[in-house]
Amino acid sequence: MSRAFDLIAIVAVAIVLLLPKPSLEAKPALVGEKIELDRVAALEDARFAEPDNVDHAVELADAYLRLLRPDWALATLAEFASSGDHRVHLLRATAHAERLEPRATVDEAERGLKACDAEGAKCSPADRVRFGVISQSMQALVDNQIDPYKTPQQAREAVSKVLHSTKASDKAPAPAPKK
Repeated sequence: MSRAFDLIAIVAVAIVLLLPKPSLEAKPALVGEKIELDRVAALEDARFAEPDNVDHAVELADAYLRLLRPDWALATLAEFASSGDHRVHLLRATAHAERLEPRATVDEAERGLKACDAEGAKCSPADRVRFGVISQSMQALVDNQIDPYKTPQQAREAVSKVLHSTKASDKAPAPAPKK
């Protein structure tokens, strides 16, 4: 009996000594201003109420992108990837670009431009420009076979060349003739 008691005591002491210390720090999944977080909560409620509504999904994905959660934006828009809505493709291309996935970004931008062509006037010229900027900057990485995770400086330079390909003239503009 005393051996059983000793064994139970040793096991109890071992459990107490070997248990990890409570060092878990809980952090919020989204960090932002209260008004932004309230808006996201309202958008999530609307998305839950109408899961097949592409407008709610687009608004929620846009909010996630603004709060630097591109992976959440991609998950939100996953079921609408073949919907033919250019807004879905624009947000998905942006999310892939933020995740530094050049091939996926370029592919999504191409699908988005095709959706723009199909939608006609619903797709604004500004959206076409956004597709172009996102696609061209990531295409530079694809063309030069640059992995942004392995060589971030080289990737930054390649994207910078595309984004800043036009330079201001060194000469000052000629003064206007006086009348």
